[in-house]
Amino acid sequence: MISNMKYTTEKYRTAHLECVIEQPDVPVWETVITATFVSPSEKEIVREAYWDGENHFKVAYMTDEEGTWTYTVRHGNAVVQSGSIECVPYTGNLDLYRHGFIRVSENGKYFTYADGTPFVWLGDTHWEFAYRETWDSNYPKMDSMFMGMADKRVAQGFNVYQTNLRADTMFGGRDHYFDGDKPNVAFYQNELDRRMQYLADCGLINAIGLTWHMDADDGIDHLKQLARYIVNRYGSLPLVYTLVGEVAGYDPEKRQKRIDTFNELAKYIERIDPYHHLKTAHYTNERPFASYYQDEPWHSFTLNQAGHGDYIISVNDYTEYLEQYGNKPFVEGEAMYEFVSTLEEMGSRLCTADLVRRVAYTTMQVGGAGYTYGAQGIWDCVLEKGKQHSRVNIFNRFDVTWYEAVEGEGATQMGYLKEFYLKQKFWQLHHYKTAQESNLFNKKSPLVLVNDDNSKAILYYFDGCRKQMTMPLANGTYQVTKFDPRTNAYMRKEDVSVQTGEWMTPKKEENDDYLVVLEKIK
Repeated sequence: MISNMKYTTEKYRTAHLECVIEQPDVPVWETVITATFVSPSEKEIVREAYWDGENHFKVAYMTDEEGTWTYTVRHGNAVVQSGSIECVPYTGNLDLYRHGFIRVSENGKYFTYADGTPFVWLGDTHWEFAYRETWDSNYPKMDSMFMGMADKRVAQGFNVYQTNLRADTMFGGRDHYFDGDKPNVAFYQNELDRRMQYLADCGLINAIGLTWHMDADDGIDHLKQLARYIVNRYGSLPLVYTLVGEVAGYDPEKRQKRIDTFNELAKYIERIDPYHHLKTAHYTNERPFASYYQDEPWHSFTLNQAGHGDYIISVNDYTEYLEQYGNKPFVEGEAMYEFVSTLEEMGSRLCTADLVRRVAYTTMQVGGAGYTYGAQGIWDCVLEKGKQHSRVNIFNRFDVTWYEAVEGEGATQMGYLKEFYLKQKFWQLHHYKTAQESNLFNKKSPLVLVNDDNSKAILYYFDGCRKQMTMPLANGTYQVTKFDPRTNAYMRKEDVSVQTGEWMTPKKEENDDYLVVLEKIK
């Protein structure tokens, strides 16, 4: 036994305990080794070690309380290591570690960091991050495809990476993760460890799925095996578990089996995850919006999929859904990826930043807690012209590569969106619904957020907005500011006076979309 070992770690940062077991169980990868950590406040966290080849094991852990922790590592009834860990303050400048991992706010409407600081979810989609995005680059502006994209998104203000291990059979991914019955340790050591840690070191939350929905057809055992290894190896990093891609799938005969299988998987992850990371499901694209799992205790928030033109995207879809399921945060997780070839009944078109903004600002203006952006050419990992995967090229008829997609102006504008709603303290506002709301692309009145005493309002004039409306405002004088979501520019307008408790919204000034902020100043 090794005792009295002393370590120092920064708060919220992952560290590892290493141990060698002289007589591991057979097969060795099924050996169970656990480490019990006791915090200064006597909170207990139990982490299972992961097998790292031969007779080597590691325990990944994270300390979220400053002060002295104690730990004990056991193999069966035998204590193999014990000691203490001094958790010291984080000394860097990344918000994720300065404020702590995210959680749901007390009122259930939005996210905060662990210390209560409000958090606007802004994600970027990288379904193929685990093994298809390359370490080198065929784009002169980036030395590495994988690292370059992550660095650029961080610089643009993104704080979430929406990923998937793609351990499914569609792309032959299962062989990356397993060598027969045992974990393929070489893949984890040489590839996935570096990718997972790099995202964490960038301050990005990894909203990670394990596989795609069709893997439920092979039963639950292999999914649990993968989940256990992923939770043990990476569960101390800043994660959100999204289960799998498009949970229910699109085969009516298999739908309920898949929903039930992944519900069991979610409960299993909840049981083995001592850090209680947020958990959700990457929903299928359907109308009304998918709602399975809403009553499950493990389901922390809604990760919606409005799709890429399969259905009309209507404001009513959002408002009606949030009226029923607004007791937890709502994130639009997949809609109108930039550069996607849309799937509209009247024909396909290239999805532009304008369409991205429509859905993103609609999500926030009806009470959403965040948005996940995506770009065609990145999620499907198109390395060169004419090289898209045959299974997904219906979405990439314009043959957009990753290096073209990473420069999409929509991503920059999503950074402006996050900054705007944080500045305006969106968590203090709620959606004001009017009878005129219908199809997102119809001519109608602006979308409105107001605070509880009607002394502040945000109006979104999307490009199809053509109607005025009367809305409640407290009597007084209001400062009026116009915001351009394309350029991040603010412009002061003439103050307005309200004397009757109501205000008629102005006519739209221009064809492009913009926002107007009214705030009572006297």
